Formats: sequence, structure tokens, C-alpha cells
Amino acid sequence: MRQRIAVAVVALLLSACARSGATHATDATLAPDLGKRLVGHSGMVASAHPLASEAGLTVLREGGNAVDAAVATAFAISVVEPEMSGVGGSGAMLVWSQHDRRADFLDFYASQPIASFRAAHVTGRDSTAPLRVVGVPGYVAGLLLAQQRFGKLTRRQVMAPAIHLAEAGYPMYPVLAGMIAGDTARLARDPVARALFLPNGKPLALGEHFSNPALARVLRTIADSGRDGFYIGGVAHDVVARMNAGGHPVTAADFAAYQPTWRRPLCTGYDGRVLLSAPPPEGGMQVLETVKLLQPESARVAGFPTRSAHAFDLFASALRVGQAANRANGDPRWKPVPARGLISDAFVASREREIGTGRAADTVRQRDARSFDAAPSPAACASLDPYGAAMLTASTPAGDLTPSGGETTHISVVDRDGNAVAVTVTNSSVFGSGAAVDGFFLNNSGATVTQADLDRPSAPAWLTRVTTIAPTIVLHDGSVEMVIGSPGGGRIPLAIAQTMWYVLDYGLDPLAAVRMPRLSPTAQRPTVELENGFDPPVLAAARGMGYEPTPPGFEYARIYMIVRRDGAWIGVADPRHDGQVRGY
Repeated sequence: MRQRIAVAVVALLLSACARSGATHATDATLAPDLGKRLVGHSGMVASAHPLASEAGLTVLREGGNAVDAAVATAFAISVVEPEMSGVGGSGAMLVWSQHDRRADFLDFYASQPIASFRAAHVTGRDSTAPLRVVGVPGYVAGLLLAQQRFGKLTRRQVMAPAIHLAEAGYPMYPVLAGMIAGDTARLARDPVARALFLPNGKPLALGEHFSNPALARVLRTIADSGRDGFYIGGVAHDVVARMNAGGHPVTAADFAAYQPTWRRPLCTGYDGRVLLSAPPPEGGMQVLETVKLLQPESARVAGFPTRSAHAFDLFASALRVGQAANRANGDPRWKPVPARGLISDAFVASREREIGTGRAADTVRQRDARSFDAAPSPAACASLDPYGAAMLTASTPAGDLTPSGGETTHISVVDRDGNAVAVTVTNSSVFGSGAAVDGFFLNNSGATVTQADLDRPSAPAWLTRVTTIAPTIVLHDGSVEMVIGSPGGGRIPLAIAQTMWYVLDYGLDPLAAVRMPRLSPTAQRPTVELENGFDPPVLAAARGMGYEPTPPGFEYARIYMIVRRDGAWIGVADPRHDGQVRGY
């Protein structure tokens, strides 16, 4: 009976997906992007899969708020996008509470006691010992903590859609089918992954039905028992045993001790708006500095970088300078991070002379922002209790800033009361460590940890890694104007900044902004990876300025965004991916 009910629920969700795509599009010319751009007045959910967005919309219609819907969507996305995120992974959430005029940021990145990590560490991405770089997952603890603090519905209500999706299943769709087919050798080495995705030794085909009853049992246990259902008991035992079998010394006590971290968000002013984003060790400071480097007036006069060589230079140089800012990023428990200084008006002004010079620098270096860090936050941010000043002592630069791969997913949500959530969740890499337990993959969050990190005498008891994820919210006149975020490794801040420019400075329709071809430069070299759509004369002029235009070496970051325009919410899911938007 339960299985028949679950199948019926998923059938209803699929039917609702079709109906919502047809009824919420506001312009017949948008038919080719059905589900990619929707308009609503009460609530909106943008995510990487239509069934996950539908789960969030269902919760909004049931009386849930933006946090309820974001948590419901995140648990649902763990079912339908298991390669990108899941209960074995990590995340970070930025919450705007309209009634209280307050922003809060929750870091629930995978972590572990550094003593265990030192004992287990393998430098680099050692595919022969993937379990030694798994962190204690923060996904469940973070989502439940946020829902407990801000949500209106019960835990069972917000988790019900995900449980039904896992039990009843869904048709295999292009992105997941393609990633399974492209990673069969690694998946075949893991018995759980092999049974899930390679039945009879062959990868699941496009359109083939897939269900995950083991994951459904895990989700039901969490819904019934809360945090303890994952961090204490049978699920915890299974994960710890699997990690131990792979040479990881993590203990049940380590697993049970995991705690998410509340932090204050970064805040700065921009063209009459307030920008809020993820504080260190997340990547918000790169986003905010980059956005501020491009002056709206000069950008609009220059035109679009796809058509204007000068605009190309403005975009590429601003993105490179902003990218260099990430050299200062790090875990603020380990080292001082002058994030407030980096996003200050004065520091940004000191770097503007490097923007749009007509000559690409061989290398763009980070400048010391510590002397700018003591300045007070902008007046518009003062009441929001923003991220504060760092201790002004010597800091250690980060490593290479080349845009990297890595797979993640993002969810943007707003509700009828003006509350908003931007939440980015991840397995760190595609299928994480490649090791699965009870129907979900374990992250590989420690794959890039170096021995120098582990040898620091100032290292905290628990290890947290630097990440580029950057859930971001824009306020205008005290209310939400934009909710935005992206997956895509080192390309995340680049994609977010470019999309923000196109919406906030150029005034483009949100879908047009997301569709614009993107640049992906690196601070270390004048190489600029380009999507299709740049005029040949622009490419020639860019090369004449010293840039080295190249085709993209990795699939670009995807934007999931909601924008307030003319009293309505416009939700957008990036056409580069299978995601869709749901709203009403």
C-alpha cells in the first residue's frame, strides 16, 4: 500500500510539473524555455530538478515559509540529483527574515576532528583510498537546524516529498544518466553504487525508472528521529564502519559530535542596494568585491562583452581582480581573513585602476586589504550585524586560484511574506568520494587538504575547508530584490557576478541575463575560457590585448535565481541544465 501511495504522489508531482510549466509562463515566446522562467506573486522555488522545485512549491502551498520550502527542496534534490549532493554531503544557507529585517548564515560544510584527518590524510585526490578524505557530513544537521529555528511546519511535513520520491522513483534524466555513463569505472568499484546505478553491469539508461528504497529508509528515519536518526544509531554505524574499512579513523563519537556553525553574513553597499553573501571560508567575498569593481555607468556605456572589446576587457579584468581576492580566503579560526576590508569601497577603489586598461596582465595579484578592514561597515549594513573585522596579523595566502571543476547544486526560494533563502549543497565532487552507504554517497571534502594545512600549529580542533560556494541575496529598499547562487567549483563566483551585472546594471530580463555567454578567466594567467556567442572581432581584439581566449574546459556553472520586478517574483533556472522553476 505504501508503495502504491508513493507512486501516486510522484505521478501527481510529475503531472504538477507539466501543469505548472504550462500555466506559469507569462509569455508565449518563452515556450522553448518551458519551466526556465516563471512569474509568481506569492512564492517561488528555483532548483536543478523540476521534481525538487515541485517539492518546495508543495510545502509553500501547505503554509510553509521559505526555509521550510528550501529544506524540503534540498532533501528532494538529494534524491533526484544524488551525484551533486545528498545526506552524505555539505552545504551553506543564507536566510533573510523580512519581518525581523535580519540575515543569518549557516555553515554546514563536511568536517572532522583534525586529529583523525591527520591520521587518515592522503594528499590529493587518491582514487585508491577515497574514504580517507571523507568528512563527517553536515547536510542533515544543517538543514534540520535551519528548519527548527526558522520553519513553520513539522519535520515530517518538509521531508515527506523527498521520502516519496525515493520510494516511488523517477525517470532517469539526461544529466544524471550522462554522469553515470561517464563514471562507470569508478561506480563499479563500489558495491552500493554498482547496485544502484549499474544493475546487470550496465548503466541506467535515459528514461529508465530509478528508485532508492535504502535512501527512503534513511530519510524516514531522519523524519521520525531528527538529527539523532542520522548521527546516532544505525545510519551512523553504517557510515563509520564504511569509513573505518577504508582506512579512516573516524569514530562514532566524532560523528555524533558534528555541529553546524552560525556565522554573520558579509554585507556591503552597491548602487543603492545591499548585497549579502557567504562569509569566510565560503566564497562570498570574491562575489561582492567582483561585483563592485565594475561601475554600472561605465559598463552600460561600454556595451556587452560579446559585442564590445572594451566591455570584454572590463569584464575579464574585473573577474580576474576579484578572483585574486580569494587568495586571502581561509578558515577564520585558523587565520585572519580581512573580508570586510576586501569588499570595502576604499579597497575596491584602490583596484579600479586595474580594470579595463586595454592590456591583460600576465598575472593579477592580491593586494593586502588588512589596512582597510578596520573601517566600519556601510550604514545600510550596520543594522544587519554583518561579518566583522579580522585580527590584523599576518595571513597566509591560499593556493592556486585556477577555476576548477567540482559539482554542487543550488536552491533559491522566496515566500509570500518576503522571506528568502539561498542554499548551496554539495558532495564536493561528482558522486563525492565514489563510496556509497545506505543509498547515498559520501563526500570527499578533504581531497584538496595539504600537509601544510595539517601541520599548522594554530589549526582548530575541527577541520573546515575553504570553498567557493556563495549563496547571495540582494536587498533594495529593505526588501529582497534578488536571490542567487550556483554550483560549479571555482566558476561559482564568476557566474554569479556576471549574472548580477546583467540584471542589476544592464537591466536585462533575468532569463536573458542567465543565458548570456560567460567568461571564465584566471588570475594566474591571461587565459579566458569562453562560452559560444562572442563576436569574432571581439575575440581578435581580446587576443590583441594579451588575453588568450579558449573554449571552456569544463561545463559552466548554472544559475538558479529569483528576481523581484514590478511587484512580482521572476524565477529562473539555467538553460544549461535540467533544472526548472516553480511558483504561484
